[in-house]
Amino acid sequence: MNIINLPMLRLEKDDVLAGRLNGRRAFGAALEHLPVLTEPTLVLLNFAGVMLATSSYLSEVLLPLRDHLRARHHPGYAVAANLTDKVREEIEEMLRRSGDALLTCSSEAGGHIRNVQLCGRLDEKLQETLSLVSQKGETTAAQLYEESRTVDSIGATAWNNRLASLAAKSLIVEVLQGRTKKYRPVLEVV
Repeated sequence: MNIINLPMLRLEKDDVLAGRLNGRRAFGAALEHLPVLTEPTLVLLNFAGVMLATSSYLSEVLLPLRDHLRARHHPGYAVAANLTDKVREEIEEMLRRSGDALLTCSSEAGGHIRNVQLCGRLDEKLQETLSLVSQKGETTAAQLYEESRTVDSIGATAWNNRLASLAAKSLIVEVLQGRTKKYRPVLEVV
C-alpha cells in the first residue's frame, strides 16, 4: 500500500492548533495538498512539531478528513502519526465523546511505522471483529460467518455490517475481488 505523509504543521503556522474555524481551514488545505489517489493509500496525518491541538480544531479536520478519504474511488486510510501526549489526550477526548476510534502511530522519515495503537473506543462487537481480522490477516464476512455459525447466532449480514463499519473508521482495508470483499488490517495494533 502506498503511504502519503501529510504534515499537519505545514497546514498551520503555529505549533498550537486551535479553534473550529482554523480546523475547517486546515481541512480545506489538506484536500489541496493531497495528490490524486490511484490505489488504496495509507495517509499519515503527521502531527510532528505540533505541541497542542484542541478537540474543537481536531473535530473539524481529523474525522472529516478520514471520512473524505474513505469515500474516494481509491480510498485513503487516515492514521494520526507522531502525537505528543497533549495531542493524544485531546484526540482521545474527542473520540470518547463521539464513540469513535482512530489508529495512531509513530513514523520516521524513512517511512518506518511503529507503535501502532487504537485511539478512542470501539463497542465490544466491533472490537471483537477487529481482533478476528487481525488474527486472520485477511478474511471475508462469509468466512467469519462460517466459523462462528456453531458458536454464535450472528448472521452473514451482521458480519458484513461490522466489517463495513471498521472499514469506514479506517481500521481495516476493504479490497473488492470479483464480487467478494476481503478485509485486512490497515496496520497491526501492538
